[in-house]
Amino acid sequence: MGAHRRMWGRDDLLAELKGLGLLRDRALERSFLRVRQEDFLPDVFAPLAYSDMPLPIHATPSPPTMPSPRCLIAALDLLEPAPDQRILIVGCRGGYVAGLLAEIVGAERIVVAESDPLRLSRAADRLRDAGLDRVRVVSTPPEERFDRILVLDATSPRQLVPRLADPGFLIARGRGVHDLAFLKLVHNAGETMQMTFNEAPSAVIAGGRDTEPMSAVDFGRLFAVEDLLVHAWEGRVTGHYDQHFRDIADETFAGGPLDLSAFDAREDPCKDAARRAFQAAYILQSAGELERAADAYERSIRLVPSAEAHTFHGWTLSFMGRYDDAIEACKRAIEVDAAFGNPYNDIGAYLIEIGRLDDAIPWLERATAAPRYCCYFYAHTNLARIYLQKGMREKARKCLLEALRVNPEYEPAQELLRRIDGHGGYHA
Repeated sequence: MGAHRRMWGRDDLLAELKGLGLLRDRALERSFLRVRQEDFLPDVFAPLAYSDMPLPIHATPSPPTMPSPRCLIAALDLLEPAPDQRILIVGCRGGYVAGLLAEIVGAERIVVAESDPLRLSRAADRLRDAGLDRVRVVSTPPEERFDRILVLDATSPRQLVPRLADPGFLIARGRGVHDLAFLKLVHNAGETMQMTFNEAPSAVIAGGRDTEPMSAVDFGRLFAVEDLLVHAWEGRVTGHYDQHFRDIADETFAGGPLDLSAFDAREDPCKDAARRAFQAAYILQSAGELERAADAYERSIRLVPSAEAHTFHGWTLSFMGRYDDAIEACKRAIEVDAAFGNPYNDIGAYLIEIGRLDDAIPWLERATAAPRYCCYFYAHTNLARIYLQKGMREKARKCLLEALRVNPEYEPAQELLRRIDGHGGYHA
């Protein structure tokens, strides 16, 4: 989306959401275009605005987050806000959600309930600074009735049914077996009915109000990725995947300026956020969401330029077939930190992919000599690939032996060596 090295702006994010079939209601779209997300982020995190991932609402280590735009807009689409409705939001999430809804129904008709005193105070301040001081921010849901309730924290939706008008309904994330779905509790004629949504409903089911036909959005996938991203930002490890992605970040930054031992996250929140944005980007890259990943790497770079983020940004661009841009990203990585070995190897690998074998060799040789590189065996193996394609079997063999000296378990090097020693054919 857009020119090279340009982070998403609000219009880019709008196009992304609409392309997914979200943001169907024109009143909500107008609100999205009017309310500045950066007004609800800490000033130091303003470069994160309009990135499609959960965003930190406090400049603290392991900060709480607001939902990603796609997750938030999916919920608001289901909420069907309309002028003059009274809406209760349970869980402030920085105040941004209240700002969006206030534009539609009127600030005086929004109540935000937040049990955490610090989150409550900061959300109230941000709403006031955004000119939305008529939004009421309270510590507990008031004994009042609301046309709509949106639950953004761990409060049990059933506990809030007495706060619903008749008719009225509530939107929340599901619990238990419905954890990867949206829950809708409808209160009508004294009865309460529960519905679950595993994907975005059609415009007819959603109410048909000023909407256009759309494709379905898989909420299960949406929430699965969202949870990993939230855990990355909030520093939570609840399972194997969380640990895996944290380990990748730790290993990648080891020995560099963003190594956890190299700074104090409380004193330098931008460095901490740059690491977390990097981890989020890698999660998105692993999920195959390459446009989102590329944008997230750019956010990490904007917070604190790092060779690691530039290199992984290039890796993502290579998956998109943008090898020239990937090479340029790696060159920027080298400008930031010439000691980091990954970009040298990656430039060599991309040059191999586009058939420039001789140009790749010096880059790979520089990778093998880089002071900080966890994977020298990659560069040695890539050199072997080149020499095999050039018919230089003995040089290739020496490179593979060196790769296996560094990492005896590296299967691609083992396989190439077996082919050479068995005099089998090699096909690049």
